[in-house]
Parts: sequence; C-alpha cells; structure tokens
Amino acid sequence: MSQFWLVVQSLKLEHAVSLWLLTLAVPLVLLVPRLRLRQTAHPLQAAILAVRLVVSGLLILALAEPRLRPPGQARAMVFAIDVSDSTTPDQQQWARAWVQQTKQQLPPGSWTDTLEFASSAQRAADTALSPAGGSTDIAAALHLAGTLLPRDSNAAPEIVLLTDGWQTTANPPLDALPPGVAVSFVALPQLAPGIRAAAVIHTLSAPPVARVGDTFDIIVDLQAALPVDAQLRVWLDQTVVASGPMHLQPGDTRISFTQRADIAGFSEVRADLQLGSDVSRLISPIVVKPAGRVLVLQDDANTQADALVTVLGNEGLVVERRSAASVPPSASALGDFDGVVLVNTAATSLSLDQQRTLVSFVQDMGRGVLVIGGSRAFSPGGYQGTVLDDLLPVSSEPPIEPQQGSLALFLVIDRSGSMDILTGGGSATGGASKLAMAREAAIEAAGLLQPQDTIGVISFDTSFQWVVPPTRLSSPDDVKRAQAQIATIKPGGGTSILPPLEAAFQAALQNGAPLKHIILLTDGESNDRGYEDLLARMQPARVTLSTLAIGSDADTRLLSNLARLGGGRYYFTERSTQIPRIASKETTILTRNAVVEGRVAPVVAEPSPILRSISGDLPALGGYVATTRKERAITALETERGHPLLAHWQFGLGRVVAWTSDAQQGWASAWQNWSDAGHFWSQAVRWSLPAPVRSDFQPFAQVGPDGRQVTLSIESLGDDGHFVDLQDTRATVLGPDGTAREVTLPQTAPGVYTLDTRATQTGTYRVLFKQGSREEVAAFSTPDSIEQHSVGLNRALLESLARTSGGQEWPNPTAAARPANGQAPAIDLWPWLLLAALVLLPADVFIRRRS
Repeated sequence: MSQFWLVVQSLKLEHAVSLWLLTLAVPLVLLVPRLRLRQTAHPLQAAILAVRLVVSGLLILALAEPRLRPPGQARAMVFAIDVSDSTTPDQQQWARAWVQQTKQQLPPGSWTDTLEFASSAQRAADTALSPAGGSTDIAAALHLAGTLLPRDSNAAPEIVLLTDGWQTTANPPLDALPPGVAVSFVALPQLAPGIRAAAVIHTLSAPPVARVGDTFDIIVDLQAALPVDAQLRVWLDQTVVASGPMHLQPGDTRISFTQRADIAGFSEVRADLQLGSDVSRLISPIVVKPAGRVLVLQDDANTQADALVTVLGNEGLVVERRSAASVPPSASALGDFDGVVLVNTAATSLSLDQQRTLVSFVQDMGRGVLVIGGSRAFSPGGYQGTVLDDLLPVSSEPPIEPQQGSLALFLVIDRSGSMDILTGGGSATGGASKLAMAREAAIEAAGLLQPQDTIGVISFDTSFQWVVPPTRLSSPDDVKRAQAQIATIKPGGGTSILPPLEAAFQAALQNGAPLKHIILLTDGESNDRGYEDLLARMQPARVTLSTLAIGSDADTRLLSNLARLGGGRYYFTERSTQIPRIASKETTILTRNAVVEGRVAPVVAEPSPILRSISGDLPALGGYVATTRKERAITALETERGHPLLAHWQFGLGRVVAWTSDAQQGWASAWQNWSDAGHFWSQAVRWSLPAPVRSDFQPFAQVGPDGRQVTLSIESLGDDGHFVDLQDTRATVLGPDGTAREVTLPQTAPGVYTLDTRATQTGTYRVLFKQGSREEVAAFSTPDSIEQHSVGLNRALLESLARTSGGQEWPNPTAAARPANGQAPAIDLWPWLLLAALVLLPADVFIRRRS
C-alpha cells in the first residue's frame, strides 16, 4: 500500500483541465450508443459500454499528459578537502582516497566535482593555484562549492566537507551556506602518535589592560586528541604562577588561575604545554596601568572611615580622604579620581548641586561610586526623593513592615519674634509666617505617629515651655488633643536654644522607647555654650538630633554641626512653606524603622564579580539600614529577611555599588578580623571603577582568527563628549625584534581611526597611539601558527552546518549508494495510454459483431 501511495504522490498531470471532458464523455458513451443496442443481449451490451468507457477515459487521460516522477538516486556533489596547516599530508591523502571511493559508489546520472581549500579555495584540477598550507577558510570553500553545483532538479545538491572543522579566518561559515544545498561532513581520521602533538594550548586569555593591585583571571584552554600526560607551566613575566603534570582526556580542558598585577607597565602571561619534545606555547600581553585613585567622602572628621581607608590603601588603591561638604559643584573637578566612596553620609549634608555632581560623575564621566551605609545613610540620611537616591541600585525607601518598636519624638520649635514675619508663600498660602508653618509641620508630624509612640513639643524664645508634655499616644483622641495644643503656640521674644534642647534630652532619657529623636526648628542664632557636653551625653543614651535651619539668618554652621554630631539630619530652607514637607519627611524616616539591629547573617543572593574568589561564610553583622531592591540591579548579598545588603548596577556610563551596613566598624566590627575583608572591599571598589584607559582616547589592538591579521583602532572624543574628526592619528608599533615602524590610522567613522595590517613575526608587539598631545598604549601577541593550536575535530561547528542545511555526517563511502533527495528523470505516460486505447478498439468491434 505504501508503494502505491508513493507512486500516486509522484504522478503529475501537465494539463489536468482536460479531465473535465470526462463529464461529457460519460453521458455520451452511456446514453447515445445505448439506443442502438436495445436489441443486444444485456451481457454484451454491458461489455460494449465498459470497453467504450475505458477507451474514452484512456484518451482523455492521454490528453492530460500524465508524467511519473519516481524517487531516484541521482546526486550532484562537491567534495571540499581541507589542505590547511592543521591537517597532515596523511590526512589529506586519506581524504582524496575517500572521495575517489565515494565517486565509484554514486548512482548513474550523478555529477561530482572536487575542490581543496586552506586560506582560499579552488578546484582540485587547478594545480597551478594549489591552496596547500596556511589558515582555514571553510566559508570560502562553501562559497566556491555553491557556485560549482549545477542547478538541476533531477539531482540532489550537496557539499561534503572533509576537514577538522577549525575555522581560522574571520568569515563565519554559517553565513556562507548556499541556499537549498545540504552541507555534510566527513570526520578525518585521528593522527597516529608521534606525527603531531596530541595535545596543544588552544587559547590563552588574560585581560588586555589592568590596574596595579587588580586581581585577574588567566584562562588556559587545552585540547587533546588522545589520552596523554603532559606538563603545564604558566608564567606572569618571570614568575611561575602554575607548574605541574596533567593527564588530559580527549576533548577540551579549561584551567583558570587568579593573579594580581603588582607593577605598572607591560606584562606578559605565557603558557607552555610540553608533551615529550613538543611544546605548545601561547603568550597574552597585559598593559598594567597605575592604581585607581579613589576619593573617600564622609560626613564629618571622625574615625568612621579610618579602617576602610587603611584596608583600601593596603589593597593597592590610591586613597584621598575629604569631607562630603568639599564636593565641587561640577563633576569635571573630580576628573582626577576614578571612583568615590561615600561613607555614612546624609543626603542633607550635600547640596543639590553636589548630589548632581556625583550623578554626573557616574552617568556622564563613566566613573564609579560606592555608597556605604550607617545610621546617617539611606533612609536615615534623607535619601528618599533625592537625585542621590536615583543613583543607587537600591531604593532608600524602607520596606513596609510591622512596627518594630515605639518612637519618642520631641519637637523643639522656635517662637521668637522673627518667626512671626509673613513670607511670600504663594497663592496657596496667601503669605504665611514661619511660625504658622512650623505649627502646621508639628501638627502633621503628630498625625504620622503610631499608637504607643510618644510625642513632646517645646516652644522657646529666651525661655521655653512644654506645649505638649511627653505623651504616649494610645488613641486618635490623644493625637487630636496634642494637635490642638500645638495650634496654641504664640510668638515671643529672643532666642535661646540650649535650655529647650536640654529639657528635651532629659525627657528622652526618662522614656523607654527604643528610638528617641529630637527635631529642632529655628530661624535664629543663640549665644549659648555647652552644646558639646549635651551632644556627648546624647550619643551613649542613643538620643539623636536633627535640625531645620529656616532662612539665611539662622546659625547654619551651628545647626549643621548639631545634626552631624547628634547623629541626625540637617535641613535648610528659605521658604516657610517647605517646613511642613521637611518635617513630614523627617518623621516618616523615623516611623518607618529603617535601622535594623541585631545579629544579621549575610546571604548570597545572586552571582556577582564582587564576590569572586571569596569562599566560606561572611562574618555576621550587627545591623544595617533596610532598603528596597530596584529592578535591573544585581543583589549580591541580602539578609535572611530578604533585604539588600550588597547591590550594584550600571548607571549611564558608570557603575554604582551600595552596601547597607557599616564598613569595618560599628555594625561591621566583626569584619576587622576577617581575612578576606580587604579582598572584599577592594573588589567592591574596583568593580565600580572604569576601565583603566582614557575614556576620551580608547585604544584597540586585536589579532584576527588567522593569528596574523591585526586591527589597530582608536576612538577619540573631545572634552564636550563629541567625536573628534579629521585629526592626524598615528601608531608606533614596536615588534618582537625591537624594530619600530610608524603607521597612519585613517578615519573610518565619526571619531574612529582604524588600520588593518598584518604581523609577520611571532611574539609580542607594543603599540603607542598618538593624536596631538594625547597618547595611549596597547599590546598584542601573534602565535607561531594558529593552525597548530587545534587538534581533533570541531564537531560543534560541523554539526551546526549539517543541522542548519539538512546535511549529515557521512560514515563511509558506501553511504553514497543510498537514495538521494533528488528524483530520476520523469516518465511520460500518455503514449502508453494512447496505445492501450488503440489496443481496445478492436475489442469493441469484435463485441459489436457478436451482438
């Protein structure tokens, strides 16, 4: 039955429309002659009609010109033999013999041709253009084979590659597949021992550029055709970093080593694989630039960053330490630094321009920032809603969670006469005094507190009084009563700040809430003495202080120092209408309980380069600032509650890292004795730093797949970030033999100058790029012969070609005798149908005469 359907499917009618004649022929045959045969016996009558129906049908089918295309075995084949340096003469001879045997197996009507290829391809008959030796260009072989194949529908087109599959030119073989042509392959036989090294170094990878103190990976890829024992040695300059025997199994083996760059200049990584007397060697040069320069910013001159600065210096970074207030208003003034570390610094300690400087430093200049937490960072530091918060890979808004303890909030409000001056607050307020806005701020703050929180409000001028005595809020009525009392504050006389602060502190001492905070709102100056003593007593009592300076007449220096030493935040505004918003923000920070204290175990959340080479558990922390993770950011470490501890992301051209706990002190004091602490902090900072090349003059030197083609390129930008065009750009290339030559790089794109050249010597080259007064260096290395660094069969590429094109792996020459995908020549059936009709006509005459 299957054979029948195969025949039916192979049948084709050239004029199928002729079959419509059957609708006329059947009635004419059955009705018209039947009138004349009424006297004829029924059996003879039926026989005559049957014969005439068959004859008519045969004639009509003959008019349709049916053709039969049965499956055939004809093939159209091009054999492509690899004669590059990666195949031996024995393998090439074996391939030629395999082709001859296969041709003898092909069915009649098949067509064949043979080409040989290395760095180019030509027909095997063109002996004058022999491509023997050199690199391997499978794409060139596929392109030539595709042009040689005849486009005959009677034969199945196919290209058969006899190669090891190691492409060593830049042309992708998959892009060269001829459409509608199957590409198959034949695996070349394994080399006999002793003919060629059975194991080689396939690739050696190291970063082209690094900084002093950077750790980097050296990756050695080995290939073996047979199980062998070999000796591997790896050098970094003159130092052996790895040496030992290795047993290699057939296939690929990857080995990696982590090393540190210690000296600026040109360095070389060299790997040797010795197998008997054969040595496979590759070299990878590294340009080592000076250590990164890092600016450490902190909120004050205390010792919070001391331990971190010492650790980073010991890890080879050049560290400079400044106050956060010294941040310039323009990012260009930070051009000498590769990165900034912000240590436990409140956003309110930075002006808007200074925050924008840090954003531009990362986003536009491509530099790095590491933000380290503490009691004055993230949410406690007032980061929410600032451009600094936009910069971070975490949101400073703490996650909404159940209240973790009550808050005792004390508001100390200036009621001096200057606070009653009307200000132009806009149409919304109709002009409101600073005192009116301060009352409104206090009323809103009271409304944000939770049950079991405590509120106390003091108003002061030259004296003070408790407007709202310390009151624990247990119901909405308590809140309403406190708000009504706040509304009664009236303006008074002068200003004396210290006594009301002392009173608020004493009240906080008597309160059992775990979080005790004072907010001071004033527009004046005070000649009081003794703030240092008060703040010294507040710190061990865990009472914090934030200040709001209203107007330029306020003692901004005093108030900023009070907030800094009091562990809170400092705010400044010249618009009274902003007072309620600032106070609400401050109260929200407090009521959200961003600070989480207690034993915290860091948990690895996502793979991160910052944690590279760090094994074992990280030391426990004593606390952190709760934040919310952002999309696109990598959360490398988190707490057991799922809060981010270490997160990082790409921001514009640069990178930002956030650490939500302390650094080497306070909450992270246990890290002082951790052996990997220096490694951790160094990697956190170094990951954020830009590549150690000039961002406005970036060099590029790359060796092509053939090991000889070299591309030299430079991308040039101006100070304004625009491409620099039409400049005289040159490169001085120092060869392995010490000779130097200067070449000109023509412009190939906006700001891009590129030259493709060839390296004739084996070894390391050094390149000096120069454009005007700007200079940069690079290095590259050329191998002895790229073809000698591959063994075995690149089955992945060959199977991909076969799978994509519908080809196969040919096991032996006899496989060519199997049916192909093509078809044999068509057979016309109409002559045979016409002959059958003519043969039946005498039968019709004979039957009629019998009637």
